[in-house]
Amino acid sequence: MKAALDHGRLSRLGIATPQANPTFESEIKCLSPTTVDCITMRLTSPHKTPEKRITEYLINLPELIKSQYAGLKVDALIYGCTGSSYLVDQEDEKEIIKRASSVLGGSPVITAASAMVDWLKKNNTQTIVMLSPYPEWLQKHATRFWSKQNMDIKMVEQVEIEGEDTHGIYELTSEDALPLLEKAFQHDVDAIVISGTGMPTLRLIEKGQKLGKKIISSNYAAALQGLSCLGKKPQAIEGIF
Repeated sequence: MKAALDHGRLSRLGIATPQANPTFESEIKCLSPTTVDCITMRLTSPHKTPEKRITEYLINLPELIKSQYAGLKVDALIYGCTGSSYLVDQEDEKEIIKRASSVLGGSPVITAASAMVDWLKKNNTQTIVMLSPYPEWLQKHATRFWSKQNMDIKMVEQVEIEGEDTHGIYELTSEDALPLLEKAFQHDVDAIVISGTGMPTLRLIEKGQKLGKKIISSNYAAALQGLSCLGKKPQAIEGIF
């Protein structure tokens, strides 16, 4: 039997977050029970062009795991850059994730995008409203991705950021998205999808849940699936704030 760890007891959850993203790690830790030890690694790239930078985060994931974890064992790893999945070919992504899992000794590696896809399928979702803080160039890729998942996108609501670089997302708060979320509630759809790991979403999820809406975000979906791999459930959002 595996001996209990001093920290996190029996479970270690790896968190792979973009280098300047302050939100993904924070929200995953808020949702994780005290029996889980969250071990963060930073996705790094020297590229100044956001499209190249986001793509490289995923392409280099196996090597980044080797260099940053250096043999550290985690029970599962959640990858916190949804945009990478919108830019990288899906078959190529599967191969990268397979290699990343191999580096971790077979531990599952879950992307935020795949976690959302799984949640939507389990909830028999066909129609969605998409809420994102993306610049237009990335939103086009996101829309194409969800169309390929056979999701009928009834409306896209975009939270404004400064400039075309995704780094602008990291200055947002949930209050910035709230007016658009309230607009999204008015649409008759199966679910609301909040894409992107850099904008805080837990308060938005809480608001939707209180209204009885089906609502998911990149961060919440990643936490749900990552913790499920450990046999755990997330903390109730209502008790976090």
